Amino acid sequence: MHKFVKALTLYSFTILCVPFATQAQETSTGQTPAFVVHKLTDFLYAIGEPNYYQKNYSYLLVGTDRALMFDSGANQKEDITSVVRNITDKPLSLLPSHLHFDHLGGLHNFQSIYLVDMPFTRQFKGKDDFYRVPEPVYLGNIDHMVVPPFKVARLIKPDETIDLGGLKVRLISVPGHTQDEVALFDETHNILLAGDHVYPSWLLAGNLKDYVASLDATLKVINEQTAIYGAHADEDPTRVPAMTYADVRAIRDKMVLIHAGRAKGEAFSDPELIKSSELYKVEKDISILTNIQFTDGRVYGY
Repeated sequence: MHKFVKALTLYSFTILCVPFATQAQETSTGQTPAFVVHKLTDFLYAIGEPNYYQKNYSYLLVGTDRALMFDSGANQKEDITSVVRNITDKPLSLLPSHLHFDHLGGLHNFQSIYLVDMPFTRQFKGKDDFYRVPEPVYLGNIDHMVVPPFKVARLIKPDETIDLGGLKVRLISVPGHTQDEVALFDETHNILLAGDHVYPSWLLAGNLKDYVASLDATLKVINEQTAIYGAHADEDPTRVPAMTYADVRAIRDKMVLIHAGRAKGEAFSDPELIKSSELYKVEKDISILTNIQFTDGRVYGY
């Protein structure tokens, strides 16, 4: 969950047209499309939401047998699965990077939902097999959103591999933003889908100790050639939010200093989301936020 200030594009991509989505949006509002699709590789697509204030990006992975969405977008009205069906007709599943409202907007459109298997997520399963995530976890009041109960088709353990047929990704647990934050690593193609773990703007730290440990673990998985894609864009919502190994290392180094009390922050607020916080500049326009209080008065962290 975030709002963004940075422009960075490191990897080439192709923008695909999504006519049915663009026509409805442009006719009713004159704005850009509800969803914009970028083809990153023959099997990986980034689906951006340029009209949404947090400029979310979700990712579609297409194997020979199945397709997987990493996050369901923030849009509660437009159906992101209709965009997917313009790309592939393979059986489709959804895996949220974490259980915040801006990654669950399209959850109700998916028939098959995966979830990281950990005590934090298992507590939401009821006796009727439906998962009910409480609002203080998904924070939906910020967007006037309610996450409906849902069933989980498959629980994925940390370090477990998801095989889509000719394409395998490993789920990596990366707590720090939230307890349940996960990333997906494609070792064969050296690609990391990072969710809200890292992206090129300001990062909301929910737990500094966990965040540092997760960044250390991430740096052991990736290398200087890894293509890294985050879940939120910068001030230009048409640019896929790409990161480098050096960016991740710089974030980790600054996070260590913050956790040790050896970094100097500054007061920061944002009228749409954050009432108050401490901001620590990393490099370029990448920053880390701590001691966060949202505009609705709630304190963020765990």
